[in-house]
Amino acid sequence: MHGQIRPPLLARVPAWAWLAIDTGIALFFAASFLGLASSRNLSEPDVVDYAAALATSLPVAVRRLWPRSVFVIVLLGGLGMREFLDPTADALCLPLVLYTLATRSKAALPLLVAGVVTIQGVVTVQGVADLPLSVVVRDRLGLVLAILAASWAFGTAVRQRRLYTEQVAAQAEERARAEAMAERLRIARELHDVIGHGLSTIAVQAGVAGHVGRTEEMGRALASIEETSRSALRETRQLLGVLREEGEAELAPGPGLADLDALAARTRAAGLEVELRIGGEVGGEMEPTVYRIVQEALTNVLKHAGARHVLVRIERQADGLTVEVTDDGTRGRAQPYGHGLTGLRERVHLFGGEFEAGARPVRGFRVRARLPL
Repeated sequence: MHGQIRPPLLARVPAWAWLAIDTGIALFFAASFLGLASSRNLSEPDVVDYAAALATSLPVAVRRLWPRSVFVIVLLGGLGMREFLDPTADALCLPLVLYTLATRSKAALPLLVAGVVTIQGVVTVQGVADLPLSVVVRDRLGLVLAILAASWAFGTAVRQRRLYTEQVAAQAEERARAEAMAERLRIARELHDVIGHGLSTIAVQAGVAGHVGRTEEMGRALASIEETSRSALRETRQLLGVLREEGEAELAPGPGLADLDALAARTRAAGLEVELRIGGEVGGEMEPTVYRIVQEALTNVLKHAGARHVLVRIERQADGLTVEVTDDGTRGRAQPYGHGLTGLRERVHLFGGEFEAGARPVRGFRVRARLPL
């Protein structure tokens, strides 16, 4: 049994824990900015300055809930802080908020706006503080712009990684559903072939038993009914056992060419003369498919054809295998394509083969499958 796949550690952190972490970060930023505002001599801070410091820091606590709104508030608060601190006063908050926004959106406009506002703040404060612009650009601006770009790039990488992981998970889930559906169809085909053939044979044999007058013939018919029902019950239990197993259960090897004689004998007991012509060995996983083709074809003959003789021909060539079942039943109107023939067509196509089923030119019906080797 495979172990349960667990998400990465960070993905298992609950939302309330992230909110608590972000609140702690916001309070740290607020305390730092308020301390800087009180100690700076560039200008005497007032209520507006403190409000700008709080507006820049406190919204970080809810950056995961409303990233766009927090980005705008932090950006505007940073403009106010630059008036009493320096051009890069919000260099701690803005990259963090920009990273969060990049993990949610692929639009590059916020990065452009943050860069323009940062440059504008440098020019403004440089004029107010009468600092050489070259000094400000050399010492702070290049670093801040690089941090902003790196934050956006990292957030974009995280978003793309998350999208990729979700896509892989969705594809894996879809693949699992497809495999489960294919397995259900496979088991349904097996059940149809087993039960359909068994019941058809039993019905014919029961009809024979009801019309014979001699005890010996009736005994043979009843014995054939018993053998057919036991065989069908045995295969049905095998399939149901697969359904009960947990995990990835594989179907046990089905009947093969060695079982065709018994199949032909049961069909003969139902009153249909069966002739087998097998040329060459098949082997491998194709044997159950060959058996089911013959079984379903014989079932159709018993149910629909009113035939007396059936020829089963299995011939192996260098590049393929031909399975052909023909009968001498009444031609009449074309026989319907039921679930059995549809299932056979699906089986053959799984091996890349060709399948034909239809009335013969003079009389009777033919089922023909060509399987590549």
